Amino acid sequence: MNGTYDLSLVIASYCVAAFASYAALDLGGRIALFDGARERFWLFTGALAMGTGIWAMHFVGMKAFRLPVEITYDLGLSVLSWVAAITVSLLALYIISRSQLTLSGIVAGALVMGAGICLMHYSGMWAMRMQPGVSYDPLLFAASVAIAVFASAAALFISFSVRHLPDRRVVPAKVAAALVMAVAICGMHYTGMAATHFPGGALCAPGNLLGGDWMGLPVALITGGLLAAVLLLARMDARAMAERRRIEKRRIESERVRRLAYYDTITGLPNRSLFNETLLKQLITVSGRTPPPFAVVYGEIRGYRALVEKVGQDRVNLIMKTLAGQLTPVLRDGDLLARLSHDGFVFLLRQHADRNIDTAMAQVLALLDNPVPCESQRFRLVWGVGSSRYPEGGNSTQALIRAAMKLQREVGNEPRLVPPATQGRISALGAA
Repeated sequence: MNGTYDLSLVIASYCVAAFASYAALDLGGRIALFDGARERFWLFTGALAMGTGIWAMHFVGMKAFRLPVEITYDLGLSVLSWVAAITVSLLALYIISRSQLTLSGIVAGALVMGAGICLMHYSGMWAMRMQPGVSYDPLLFAASVAIAVFASAAALFISFSVRHLPDRRVVPAKVAAALVMAVAICGMHYTGMAATHFPGGALCAPGNLLGGDWMGLPVALITGGLLAAVLLLARMDARAMAERRRIEKRRIESERVRRLAYYDTITGLPNRSLFNETLLKQLITVSGRTPPPFAVVYGEIRGYRALVEKVGQDRVNLIMKTLAGQLTPVLRDGDLLARLSHDGFVFLLRQHADRNIDTAMAQVLALLDNPVPCESQRFRLVWGVGSSRYPEGGNSTQALIRAAMKLQREVGNEPRLVPPATQGRISALGAA
C-alpha cells in the first residue's frame, strides 16, 4: 500500500522542527545563566516545550503522509513517544547548558539521544497498531538510526559552539544552525517513513483514540505558540536575573569601595573618616544636653617603628589584628573603636545607665595593658593614652580628638594621672 505526501504539511513539519531546534539552542544558552532551583525549572520547562515540538513535528509529518485508509493512533503509545521526546530534550538541554563539552560527552549524548529519537519515532509508528503490521527495510531503518545519532552529535556540537560566538553573530548563527538541525530531524523522520512498508488492506486498530484533522496544522500552530511563549518567558527571566546580578555586583563593589574608604584594611576597624562622621552625628544628637554623655579616648603605641624593625611588618599586622579583637569587648551599644593611624587608636564611649564614662575609660586602660598574643609570643605594648569629654574638650570632632591627643602627648615616660580623670599607662615594649 503506497502513500503520498501533503507538501504543505511537510513544510509545516520542517518549520516545527526548525522552531524546536532554535528553542533548544536558545534555551541551552540561557539555562547556563541560572542556578539552583531556577536552573532546574527552566531545564524541565525547556525539555517539555522542546520535546513537545519534536513530537509534534513527528505527528505533523505523519499527518502529511496520506494513505487510502484513515490513520489513527493509540493514546498510550503516543504518550510513550511524547515522553521519549521530552526525555531526549532534557538530556540535550542538560548537556549543552554545561560549561564544558568533551568528545566522550558528545559521543555518549549522541548515542542516547539518537536512541531516544528513534524510540519516539518508531513508537509513534507502532501507535497506529495496523493489522496486518507494518514492516521495515533493514537498510533504510539502519540509515534512519544513523541519521538520528549523527544529527544528535551535530546538534550538541553546534549548540555548544554557538554560545561562544560574539553577541552580534549569535542570533544569525542560531537561526542557521536551527535550519540545519531541522533538516537532520526531518531527514531521520522521512527516512524512517521510507523504510516502512504498509501491507495492502492494512487498517489501524479500531480502539485508537487519536486521529482527525487536528493533528496537522492545528498541532503545528499550538506547538509553535508554546515554544514562542517558553522562549519569551525564558528570555525575560534571564534578563531579570542578569539585572539582579548587575545590581548585586554594583552593591558588592559599592560595599568594597565603602570599606576601603571607611575601614582600616589591616584590622577591619573603622578609620578616621568613619570615626569623624560618627562623632559628628553624636555631637548633633547631644547638642545642648548636660551632663556630657560621651568621651573620646585616644591611645598611641609608643615605639611602633622599633617594633616593626624588630619583628617585621607582617608580624606587626598580625599583632594589630589581635589587638583590635582584644579592645572590642569594652564597646557597648553606640560605642566605637577606630584606627586613626598605624599606631593610633581612638574610642568613642557613650554614657550608659549601668556604666559611666570613668568606668569605661578604666576598662579601656585595663585592656590596653594586656599583652597581645601573636603566634608563640605575647607582646606588651607601650601606650600613651589621653581623653577628652564633651563639652569641656571641645564642641567639634577635631577639637575633641586634638584635645585627647594633646593630653596623650603630655604623658611622660612614667605612668601618671592626667586630667580630666584620664590615666596613661606606659609599659615596656617586647615579648612577654
